[in-house]
Amino acid sequence: MKPTFTVPRPGRPQILILLLLAGMAPALPMPGHAARHTLALDCDRMTLVAWETPLTNILNDLVHAGINVRISPDINPLVTSTIVDVEVEDGMEKLLRPYGYVLIWDVVPGPVGDLPRLAEIQIFHQDRPRNLQQFAPDDGNFRVVRGPLPDSPMYVADEVLLALKPGVSVAEFRLFLSQIGGTIIDSIPSLGLYRIRVPAGANIPSLVEQIANNPIVSRAEPNFAAKLPVPEITDRTGAAGAVRNITAAPGAAKVAVLDSGLMDGAGIDGLVAARYDAVNPDRPLSDRAGHGTQMAMIASGAVTPEGTAGDSADGVPVVAIRAFDDNGITSNFALMRAVDRALAEGAKVLNMSWGTETPSSFIKTTMAYAQQQGMIIVAAAGNEPTGTPVYPSAFDGVIAVSAVGENNQIWEQSNYGSQIVVSAPGKASFPVGHDGPPGRYAGTSISSAYTANLVARYLTEHPNASAGEITRALRAAATDEGASGRDAYYGYGVLDDAAVQRLLDGGTR
Repeated sequence: MKPTFTVPRPGRPQILILLLLAGMAPALPMPGHAARHTLALDCDRMTLVAWETPLTNILNDLVHAGINVRISPDINPLVTSTIVDVEVEDGMEKLLRPYGYVLIWDVVPGPVGDLPRLAEIQIFHQDRPRNLQQFAPDDGNFRVVRGPLPDSPMYVADEVLLALKPGVSVAEFRLFLSQIGGTIIDSIPSLGLYRIRVPAGANIPSLVEQIANNPIVSRAEPNFAAKLPVPEITDRTGAAGAVRNITAAPGAAKVAVLDSGLMDGAGIDGLVAARYDAVNPDRPLSDRAGHGTQMAMIASGAVTPEGTAGDSADGVPVVAIRAFDDNGITSNFALMRAVDRALAEGAKVLNMSWGTETPSSFIKTTMAYAQQQGMIIVAAAGNEPTGTPVYPSAFDGVIAVSAVGENNQIWEQSNYGSQIVVSAPGKASFPVGHDGPPGRYAGTSISSAYTANLVARYLTEHPNASAGEITRALRAAATDEGASGRDAYYGYGVLDDAAVQRLLDGGTR
């Protein structure tokens, strides 16, 4: 019987570690065959057929399946083996002899129950110190592709997202995975969602169309991707904005900022209620792009937009969540995991200072789920005046915000449309840059984060206010501009200083 022991990790599913030391001779390669192999993983079972294949080729497949691999650098034998539908422990024992190795198992929770997933494998010489190095280290960035047409959506390569119909059994799910060559990478149990890795080079749109018709599948989509907005730097030479020294009142409503993260030493540590990296949960929070740090400064009140009084001494606590990688790209799964974490951290307001023209039923459902939990969602309308709906701002119940500049005039690059609820100041000076130097920036990103700050301050005074009540309060307070009533540019009006006073102090127009 193979030795096992259990190592619990706080806040994560239980991890099982199996130490297997095989001592038999390696399999001999068969002459006359070109190096080739096939590998399939099905939870805790595997199939491998290999002819004179370098071990590193097989390990590349393991990495592609989301398994972390650490190995002594001088191990790379040729593998010739036939292993058909056996337990992973037995298959690895045959594949890796005479080396020592460790298999680290994780558990993927979900609607069909807890499923085992091989999380990491370590391979080493038994008679030497374990000089392990990371094999094919992942840079943590999403590998994205587009469809054939110029306006085709962007999505993560070799991944699909799916939800199952009620009552699906483990056996049915595993049969489905084997049929598509899929491996479970992750899940979000609260949303009933699985992230599946499929064979490299798969035609994802075609595969999604195929599996959406499977009788056990409720919904399926590519793991769509989106980019941070291109920064609009209006002054590269002017003085950078200063961070205000403010504190949050006890019990103040929290704003979750789903963005590119938060820089160390940004000067707002006292206003940060929680930090989380939804792209790589095991990594300390950082922000290479700078956009997330800028938005956290605005949402907290530490930096105020131009044209606002900025005289409030009350800061807003922020939950800083990194949902975008170092290249400024996010995936739908990362976004949904970020929303799930924001709810877990008790955030009452969700700010999303970015957008995409690609609608997603999974993101739409996630927004509705967050709203059902009492979260108020604020999103940027977009920085291109096309009138094309941008998501998530165009989803039902989301407070879509356009941007104004001087004298309450619509910023010339602000998007417009029937989804706009309010407009707000959209220019500010920052002590940090977004893919550039500190200085003066403009965009609906700023107006969205500022509106999220105001909503949180309103919720602090009216903690039981619903999304509908908050929208009505914003509508009543906003300074009417443009066409009378709601229009496509200003929404119900501008959240200028007079409107802020009406919103927070109960004044009238």
